[in-house]
Amino acid sequence: MADLPATARVVVIGGGAVGASSLYHLALKGWTDCVLLEKNELTSGSTWHAAGNVPTFSASWSVMNMQRYSTELYRDLGARVDYPMNYHVTGSLRLAHSRNRMMEFERVVGMGRYQGMDVSMVSVSDLKDRYPFLETHDLAGGLYDPYDGDIDPAQLTQALAKGARDLGARIVRFCPATGVRRDGGEWIVETPQGEIRCEVVVNAAGYRAQEIGAMFGRFVPMVSMSHQYMLTDPIPELEAWSAEQGRKLPLLRDVDSSYYLRQEKFGLNLGP
Repeated sequence: MADLPATARVVVIGGGAVGASSLYHLALKGWTDCVLLEKNELTSGSTWHAAGNVPTFSASWSVMNMQRYSTELYRDLGARVDYPMNYHVTGSLRLAHSRNRMMEFERVVGMGRYQGMDVSMVSVSDLKDRYPFLETHDLAGGLYDPYDGDIDPAQLTQALAKGARDLGARIVRFCPATGVRRDGGEWIVETPQGEIRCEVVVNAAGYRAQEIGAMFGRFVPMVSMSHQYMLTDPIPELEAWSAEQGRKLPLLRDVDSSYYLRQEKFGLNLGP
């Protein structure tokens, strides 16, 4: 466990995927005098519960741009920082049950192509070709995203953390932030191991972010919700198809019925 330094340029509170990514990207930009504080082990909060889906789809230009960057980052992050990661780029089919939903998809395809992504609209017959187990009787079509997939959130976080450490940033585990105060234009972050003075504090505390925000006199509008999903037993037909095709099924996303369906080995993962 690392010792707590007395000063830093930036203190990141929270050792999940967002906190580790913040620290890594600060270090990439040359801000190596940065410290991440984690109250327990890395990934022990929100990240530990994450399903690990990695989409690029969004109706927001800025969110799509950020997600596109993430998929590009993850492709070679393991090799770049010398840390193994399970990242499966399977592509996805996003289903539309109405013409209005298809119009939304057409707008998103336009944004995606402008950002350099080869996303495309697909017909009902195309859906069946790409996903032979799919029932299409109530569908109007869909959107195909070749960059979609899934990643192990814990491995991703550890890879980002290793990259940040290798660049000179520091991570202090088992060191919760217990309070903050302002002093001479800087922040003093209080912990059981002592105090650390910094210029900037990043709140990356996941489902504890509201508690950290309150230390600064700010209300973070958020609600923590349980994410439930179901894993099936292996399905012989799916195993046979994967063996024949040499790949996994694309991830299914259906916002109208509110579910995603992802191949997990030779079974399926069904989530909301």
